[in-house]
Amino acid sequence: MAASSSLEEAFQKALPLELQGRFGTGPALEETLARLVTTAREAWPTLELEAPAFVAHAAERLQPGVELSTLHAADLWLALACLLGDPAALAAFDRTVLARVPAVLRGTLPAGLAEDDVLQGLRLKLFVRQGETAPQISSYSGRGPLVQWLRASAVRLTQDFARARKLEVSNPDDALADTPAVMVGAELGFLKDRYAADFKAAFQEALISLPPRDQNLMRLYYLDGSSPEEIGRLYQTHRTTVWRWLSACREALLAQTRKNLVARVKVSDAEVSSLMNAVHSQLDVSLSRMLRRP
Repeated sequence: MAASSSLEEAFQKALPLELQGRFGTGPALEETLARLVTTAREAWPTLELEAPAFVAHAAERLQPGVELSTLHAADLWLALACLLGDPAALAAFDRTVLARVPAVLRGTLPAGLAEDDVLQGLRLKLFVRQGETAPQISSYSGRGPLVQWLRASAVRLTQDFARARKLEVSNPDDALADTPAVMVGAELGFLKDRYAADFKAAFQEALISLPPRDQNLMRLYYLDGSSPEEIGRLYQTHRTTVWRWLSACREALLAQTRKNLVARVKVSDAEVSSLMNAVHSQLDVSLSRMLRRP
């Protein structure tokens, strides 16, 4: 009875004000909550969660008109475990939910966009905080099956990718696009003054040309301050592989920037080499200091 009482207490405390009293009190509510917990634990016996935390999580996301008995408790349990960063839950999510997304995407992907790009983009949105925005998995309420909710997110993300590829060069990630302004030293001030606009445009074009995974890696590492270990867990790979990916991203970005700059303006090899060498030497420091979000 003590455990049931703790479930009701946790549930009532987390319930939105507009829903207070909507689900009753006492033994009937306790039994319903206990049944939700039992259903979820039977589905995921290896995923450990505190039952009061689970019912509170469910209560916070309840919407008018939704009955407790209709919640997809097992899916909500898995979502909460993923939100808390449980490696076993993340692996289970990939295996049982994310694996069912590609079938929806086939035939809808824009040219040049691979299924893996969308799946990795989904992982980023679902499990990584973007500035002040909570990971998207936190918004799953259990109202419908998790796989259907995820498929809808995948379709929206695919549409976002398609629109992004049609954007003007002036619309890359704002923070990354501003990078050139802080990367050139005083000793190269005359080059910066002379080629500032062209260099920034060349950098923006290079950034947009990066594959979605490379852009995501740069955002995670430079903007969000994620460590290679954290990125490795997200991509299910070792941190040394992440380091290799990041190094390749940097080199590709600089090489394409140089190519774009030469194509835009008449600049001598010596001038462009001096400019790019300065950029290369300050890339990590400048990006980390100027672009990392608080």
